[in-house]
Amino acid sequence: MTYQKSLLSSIKKPISIFNDPWETYNDIQEHNALTLSNIEFTTTNLCNMRCSHCAVGYTLQTADPSPLPMDLIYRRLDEIPNLKTMSITGGEPMFSKKSIKNVVKPLLKYAYDRGIYVQMNSNLTLPIDRYLDIAEYIDVMHISHNWGTIDEFTEVGFGAMEKQPPLKAKLRLYDQMLSNARTLSEQGMFISAETMLNKSTRPYLNKIHNEIVNDMKCQRHEIHPMYPSDFASQLEVLSLTEIKEAIHHLLDIRHPDIWMLFGTLPIYPCITNEDDQALLHRLRNSKNITMRNDPDGRNRLNVNVFSGNIIVTDFGDENGALSNIKNDKLTDVFNAWLKTPLAQSLNCHCPKFNCLGPNVLVKNMYYPDTNFKQNEIDMHRLYPMH
Repeated sequence: MTYQKSLLSSIKKPISIFNDPWETYNDIQEHNALTLSNIEFTTTNLCNMRCSHCAVGYTLQTADPSPLPMDLIYRRLDEIPNLKTMSITGGEPMFSKKSIKNVVKPLLKYAYDRGIYVQMNSNLTLPIDRYLDIAEYIDVMHISHNWGTIDEFTEVGFGAMEKQPPLKAKLRLYDQMLSNARTLSEQGMFISAETMLNKSTRPYLNKIHNEIVNDMKCQRHEIHPMYPSDFASQLEVLSLTEIKEAIHHLLDIRHPDIWMLFGTLPIYPCITNEDDQALLHRLRNSKNITMRNDPDGRNRLNVNVFSGNIIVTDFGDENGALSNIKNDKLTDVFNAWLKTPLAQSLNCHCPKFNCLGPNVLVKNMYYPDTNFKQNEIDMHRLYPMH
C-alpha cells in the first residue's frame, strides 16, 4: 500500500477540546478495541540542552549514527491501516540540520500526504526560521515548560550537561523559547506546553500557568505528574495527596478559556476514595478540561530511526525493546505486546467513564497491590454495559 498526496491533509478537523487525536479512547469508540494508531519516532540523540527531568536525557549523544533507510520506515508505516497520529521526538528534533533534511522532513511529508496528525516535541529554543520552515506540517508543537524561576531553567535545563554554556547564552535560549512560542502561536500554530507536577514545580504553578497563557500564548496547558525513572531520580515526586492538592490549586487559579489537558493522572473511578472522586467530578465538570488516557502501549509504539528498536514509549526501560522494524511489522509487534502478561494486567476498560486504567509507572508508584482487572469486573457490575 502506497499513500499518495490526498485531500485528507486538507480536511483534518482542527485540534480542539472536542478533537484530541492522541486520545486512546478514540480507538475504542471506532474499533471497539485497542489498536495501533500512533507511532512515535526518536529522530535524533542530539540536543542543545540537558534537562535533568528529560525522559531520554541519559541517551543523548554528541553525534548521531546513520539512520535506517527511509524506504524501510515508509514500508512499516504503510503496513499500519489505522494510523492516525505521529509524534516526532528526540533529543531536539530541530537541532541537527542533517536530521531535519534526511529524517524529520520526510516523515512530516509522509504524514501530511496520508492525512495523519503530527506532534513535534521541541524545546523551541532554536532560531524561529527552523520552525517556520515546517509549520505547514505540524498539528501540535509540544513543549515542556517546568520553569518556576529563571534559575530553574539555567540550572535544571542544563543539569545533565558536563560542560556548561555561559549564563548569558542560557538566558538567551529562555527568551528565545518564550518569543518563539508567542510568534508561532500568533501565526496559527497550535502550541501545547506541558508541566510536570513535582516538588520543584509545585510552588510555582501559578507563575508557570500565567507565563504559558499570557507570555507564550499557548493554546493548551498540559499537566502530567512526574513518575520515578532513572532520568528523574534527582527530582522529587509528589505524594498522591500533594498531586490532588496541586490539581485543585490549578483549577482554582487557571485561565478558564484555555484548554487544560491532564494526562497520566493516578486517580481512577474504580478507586473508592472520597477525595479522588470529588476531584474527578470537578475535572469532569469544569470548562475546557480534558483527561487523556495514556497512549503508551495502548495505541502507541516508539521507533528509533537509527537502531530500528521498538519500545512501549514511556516505560521502555521496564520491558526493554519489544522487537525491531528490520524484522517485524509494527502491527504484529503491537498485537504481540497486548498478549503479554504485563499488558494484560494493565489494560482494563471502564466504559461508564471512558477510562483505560493506569500504565505500569503509575501502578508501580501508587497502586502496587491493586488488581485493576478485578476493579474492572467490579465496575462492570456497578455499571452494566448496554
